Amino acid sequence: MATAVKRGGWLTILVVYGIGLGAMSLVGILSPLAVRITADLHAPAAAIGLTIALFSLPAAIMAMVGGGIVDRIGPRRALVLAAPVLALADAVVFLARDVWLLDVGVLLAGIGYVGVLNGGAAMLMGSLDGAIRTKGMALWSTYAPVGFSLGLLVAAPFTTAADWRVAPALHGAFMLVCCAGTLILPQVPPRKAEGVPVREQVGRLFAALRRRDVLQLAVSAALPSMISYGTSLVAATYLAKVHGVSLAASASIVAVAKIAAVLLGGTVTGTLLARDFPPRTLFTIMVGVGMAAQFLLFFPGSPLPLAVVGLMGWLFTFGALSGVCMAAMPLVAGQALGGGTVAGTINQFVSLASFLTPTLYFASSAWGVYVGIALAGLVVALAALPGIVGARRSASAVSAS
Repeated sequence: MATAVKRGGWLTILVVYGIGLGAMSLVGILSPLAVRITADLHAPAAAIGLTIALFSLPAAIMAMVGGGIVDRIGPRRALVLAAPVLALADAVVFLARDVWLLDVGVLLAGIGYVGVLNGGAAMLMGSLDGAIRTKGMALWSTYAPVGFSLGLLVAAPFTTAADWRVAPALHGAFMLVCCAGTLILPQVPPRKAEGVPVREQVGRLFAALRRRDVLQLAVSAALPSMISYGTSLVAATYLAKVHGVSLAASASIVAVAKIAAVLLGGTVTGTLLARDFPPRTLFTIMVGVGMAAQFLLFFPGSPLPLAVVGLMGWLFTFGALSGVCMAAMPLVAGQALGGGTVAGTINQFVSLASFLTPTLYFASSAWGVYVGIALAGLVVALAALPGIVGARRSASAVSAS
């Protein structure tokens, strides 16, 4: 029976979600400390840009292959291996006395992140079932923006007088707690490949590329992620410039809004989907809300309180759109594809879109460009949403039988 191996629960969700938060928060820690770090390491200020980009490099190159590897070794082992790599990365960052060693530490964190990126989703898909799986996947969709924002808040006290190295040390301590947490995760059987030729095993790593519904879902997930990442990159500076508030205050507004609105969006989405609210209808409604929110955020005529409402509306929208896509992943995986393979393929699209986002958003500072990118991306994401997402009720009934 399909439910025989479903042994996870809310403790599994909390452990996996905690690892996801830790994986993303290092980038959030480094971003506001960039000036202090480069000054301390006697490096040019621009060097931190390459350093932070190195975090995304492993996922942009091997997210898809990493997903297939997770299916072969099992998601529990992937997370057991990834968490110590992230803790080691913190140690290297803490000990760095030049920018090259800092680069090594951030690259190590990026390698660990690949395991979390695919292993977390595969663990939730493989160990949970029914309504709790839907809620867990919807919550998982929020770990990246929430983790980044938590990193901003952890770093805030160390942007002035305190030693900046305390921030990665605290992050490393948290990752050690996550290492212990991985030991209580349930075992999800790996997809065995004994007797299968090596060429066929390699082909299976890319099997999802031959599935139209997986590719459609990847596009539907990647475009809102791209818009959200781009909005986060420019929002603090834009609000400070247009509304005359300090950059520190603007950054704090963005961080707190992210945590509150994205978590609310993912949680509400999980609850609605668990009660069989039509996913396509929810996605369509939230696309409309997202368009309006982007306009309120970036329209120069919006007063600051209304712009903040727009920001929170967009972040809520992103949480909901991502929640729909994450909850749909088990449906497109079915029996033919492993959870890691599907997660890896979708995350490959998300990673590539994220890699291209800074260039796209920093190419112009005109508010109309930001809104135009969002409108076009949301329309394409809605058009690409696979038909199976609308058939959630029947699919759930089949999987439960």
